[in-house]
Amino acid sequence: MIKLENVSFSYNNKKKVLNNLNIEFKKGEITIIIGKNGSGKTTICNLLGNFLKYQGNIYLDDLNFKKIKNIDFRKKVGIVFQNPNNQIIFNRVIDDLNFTLDNLKIKDKDKITSSLERLNMLSYLNSNPYELSLGEKQRINFATLLAINPDYFILDETTSMIDNNGKNIIYNLIKELKKENKAIIMTTNIIDELLLADRILILEDGIIKHIILKKDLFNNLDKLKEVFPDLSFKIKVLDILKDKLNHFEDDEVINLIGNICKQ
Repeated sequence: MIKLENVSFSYNNKKKVLNNLNIEFKKGEITIIIGKNGSGKTTICNLLGNFLKYQGNIYLDDLNFKKIKNIDFRKKVGIVFQNPNNQIIFNRVIDDLNFTLDNLKIKDKDKITSSLERLNMLSYLNSNPYELSLGEKQRINFATLLAINPDYFILDETTSMIDNNGKNIIYNLIKELKKENKAIIMTTNIIDELLLADRILILEDGIIKHIILKKDLFNNLDKLKEVFPDLSFKIKVLDILKDKLNHFEDDEVINLIGNICKQ
C-alpha cells in the first residue's frame, strides 16, 4: 500500500499545488484521478514516483519514501510519463529496455520480449523509438514498466496519444494487472477510461474534492460533469435514464454509460 499523510507540495514556495492530502492506494485496485487542467494530477504522479520534495509523509508498504534506496524503490514503483519522449534515451527499443533493466540489476532479459508481446509491440524490438509515433512511444514506455514488473503502476495519461486499437490493448492489460494484485494509479482526460476504475478521485485546486466508488458511478454523473463539461448532454440523457435502470446490475449500467459516452 502507498499511503499519503498530510502531504502538501508547492513549486518554488508559491501557492500549494497539492494541499494536505490523506489517501491510500492499495494493491489489486485501480484508482483513476481526474480534474481540470492545473488541478494537480501530474504532480500527484510525480509525488508517487518519488521525484519531488514535499511536506508530510508518504509510505510504501509501511516504509517512508525518504528512507528507501532508489534502486529498491524503482523495482516496486514505476511510472509512465505523460510525455513519452521523456523516457527515451537510445536509438533502438531493445537498448532502451536493456538499459532500464541493467540499472535495476534485473537479469531476466526474457521480460523484454514478453512485455513487448503483451502490448503487441514485439515487432518494434529493433526499431528506432525516435521514429515512432507518440502513441507507439507510449506503448514502448509501458512495455519497459512491464519488464520491471513493479507492484505499483503510475500511469499519467498514458493512452492520450494511442489509437483505439492500442487503447483496448492497454485497457485489457490494466485489467490483467489488477488480477495480478498490482496497484494501478492513473490520470486521464478520457471519460471512457473511468469505467476501468474501482475508485475515482476528483481533484480540484490541489485537494481531493470527491471520491467515487465504481458502484456509485451512475449516481455521481453530476460530479463528472464538473470535469467533463462537454458531456453535459450525454450526462443529462443518462440522468433521465437513471431511475428507469435501477433494476440493472452495476456492470450493466456501467457498460451502458460507456456505450453512450462513445457516441
